[in-house]
Amino acid sequence: MRVLQNIFLLLSVSLLLNACMGGGGVDIPRDHYYRLPAVAPITPRPAPQLPGTLEVTAIQTSGMLHERAILFVREQQPLEVSPYHYYFWVNAPTSLIQQHLLAYLQQKNLAHSQHRYRSDTPADFRLEGELFHFERYLRGNAAEAQVELELLLRDNRSQRILVHRRYRQNITAASMNMADTANAFGQALTAIYQQFSNEVANLNLP
Repeated sequence: MRVLQNIFLLLSVSLLLNACMGGGGVDIPRDHYYRLPAVAPITPRPAPQLPGTLEVTAIQTSGMLHERAILFVREQQPLEVSPYHYYFWVNAPTSLIQQHLLAYLQQKNLAHSQHRYRSDTPADFRLEGELFHFERYLRGNAAEAQVELELLLRDNRSQRILVHRRYRQNITAASMNMADTANAFGQALTAIYQQFSNEVANLNLP
């Protein structure tokens, strides 16, 4: 009996090691990392809308949005936000959005120059942002990128707030592939930037 027990134990350990090492046809999940798509070419404004330089501060957020795991919400459980275990952003969403936003503003020619906030290089205008939602919403056989981003444009010269608004965009991905969801996030963000740009254009600054 003891011999049989030992044989059974050895077989169990062997199967476990084989599974851990990827043998026996067992697929071991691997991590996947995603970035936002590059900003699509846009038509720049013929002249900058902001008469000066613009600095873009780090995007603020709280809770799980500090982490790199892609978050999802199911239609059946709209109050439950969960992280994927094998799907991540290459950097925290706030870092990706700051880079993405800056790339859009540079193409749009919104100010004479745009750069990340640096304490040693004060700018004429400051753009601040706060991220409230950045989740993959699952509804039936469709995935939707849901983004809620607050933007605040400040005139550093007069200490006036020129634009302060919370924007929300939901874009359905082309398929259930996670790469298509990443593209949908990029589209949602670009739509928000366009709304913000239009509001700046209506300021009629001297």
